[in-house]
Amino acid sequence: MRLSRQQKIYLAILALALGALLVNRLFRSRESVTAEASAYSDPLPGETIPAPALVFDKKTRGPDPNSQPPSIKLAKRLQILWPDEGLNLDQARDAFSLPAAWLAEVYAQNPLVEGDATARFAKSHQLKAVLVDGQTSSALVDDHLLIPGQELDGFKLVAIDEDSATFEAGTKRVILKLKTDR
Repeated sequence: MRLSRQQKIYLAILALALGALLVNRLFRSRESVTAEASAYSDPLPGETIPAPALVFDKKTRGPDPNSQPPSIKLAKRLQILWPDEGLNLDQARDAFSLPAAWLAEVYAQNPLVEGDATARFAKSHQLKAVLVDGQTSSALVDDHLLIPGQELDGFKLVAIDEDSATFEAGTKRVILKLKTDR
């Protein structure tokens, strides 16, 4: 098998990289690598982290577990960096829904009478599950988990029962029922 000039260059670069990795692993001490790594980890604002010197066990060639600094969970670090800014998920728009201008064009090309809006909503959506638990009730409609007050295609969820969910848009009311396998 003959190697082209380009393949030989790639093999030479790969051999150099492996050689550098080997030199790095064999000749650099673990203490210098750990000190170098800890120099790059900045504490979070308002965070005090005790930084004991790491002690290495000569038998296992690894750090002594008793000398490790306490670890901070990622969720805690993110909470410190970005505190709750009062985000209201009810006002968040669905990133996958079509813009209203596009829907207006679609409905203009296919005119439907006003009374068909409730029938269209009932036909295009299926109630898959309900969770009735007082103030935290929710309904799974298609792939959307909704709580009372949220909207789906212009209809607001107003009530959740054990086997149904009630939506309203103005004076129109639609009740989606759970389908049973009986």
